[in-house]
Amino acid sequence: MKPNDLYSYMRKNALSPNWLSFILCYQPIIGQDAAAVYQFLWAGYDHGSGQYAISRILNHVNMGMGRLEQALDVLGAMGLLAIYQKDEKIVFRLAEPLSKEAFLSNPLYQKLLTKKIGEPAVEEWTVAKPVSDTEVTKKFSDIFTSLGEVPLAPLAAPSFDLQAFQTMMARDRLRFQNETDDVIALYHLAEKNGWDWMQAYKVAKETASGQVILVKRMEQKVAARPVTASLTKQEQAIVRESQSKTALEFLTLLKEARKATVTMSERKCLQQLVDLGLLDEVINVIVLYTFNKVDSANLQEAYALKLGNDFSYKEIRSAEQAVYHLRDSKAVSRKKDSSQAKKSNVPEWSKQEVKTEQTEKGQAELAALYRELEAMETKGEG
Repeated sequence: MKPNDLYSYMRKNALSPNWLSFILCYQPIIGQDAAAVYQFLWAGYDHGSGQYAISRILNHVNMGMGRLEQALDVLGAMGLLAIYQKDEKIVFRLAEPLSKEAFLSNPLYQKLLTKKIGEPAVEEWTVAKPVSDTEVTKKFSDIFTSLGEVPLAPLAAPSFDLQAFQTMMARDRLRFQNETDDVIALYHLAEKNGWDWMQAYKVAKETASGQVILVKRMEQKVAARPVTASLTKQEQAIVRESQSKTALEFLTLLKEARKATVTMSERKCLQQLVDLGLLDEVINVIVLYTFNKVDSANLQEAYALKLGNDFSYKEIRSAEQAVYHLRDSKAVSRKKDSSQAKKSNVPEWSKQEVKTEQTEKGQAELAALYRELEAMETKGEG
């Protein structure tokens, strides 16, 4: 879009905006720039009879091109404006603001407004349904036939069902970390990925930690991409085990193999890795690698967090990516050290043996994991 591009209005779009609702509900969310542009566009509405340069808007609202484009995007995202473009000509279709009641009945809009002006202010405007009365409003299917003899405005596309989502949360005893921010983020994530509420809830439950829904981890789960390089059978086994347990379960297995228990500081370390947005399967690879790196009954928390920061920075979002990254990093490191004297084929971090006599199934799984991780580590030697 350029200042000399032409714009016009869509024909037959004469509406009557609810300015009270716009000022009270929309303006705190969209900001002054978008509000000024919206009001000017309505003031200049000509039923689609003329064409005007974009510079006309810039001059009247006193802003640059970048701010104008941002304002138009915001208006579009809030359903106040639709923009159509063909070549260098633009057509605006203005839309009425929702009534205050309709606006506040939309969970997403209500949370956005709450974030801007606070819950007490929003509650002042919220109209509560009469408790003692029974609503007798008829539904569409009660009145109209399938032929649709009576003309109606097009039905809006079904929105994300927050109430159903929260019902499932209550059943599984899950909670939000920050309800206002999380609800907004959930709407954004669901719309972006084309999810209904059930699809969104499935991902939310899979990535929850400590009964808390973490949208950041949901985003990591969605953004994970398959590793293009092939993984060995040993590496695939590590991936399977990492994906089969929560981070606490996995750490507990490793600690029991060393006849130790999980400490409070280790639990805190796991939580710090979760706070980075890392999924449990990635954390499990970090924990296993750290225990193989250092011969100790305790998790070397500083080293695990160092790896976690590196994984977060490099956007490692799955166990497959984690395993491949560690293998690739070691291969690069060995290549750099190729001029030095040859050392043992067994890498330092995987030399330590687990010397326990535990006979439980967990011990057997752990021993197998160590062998597999050691094989993965030494793969690049040849």
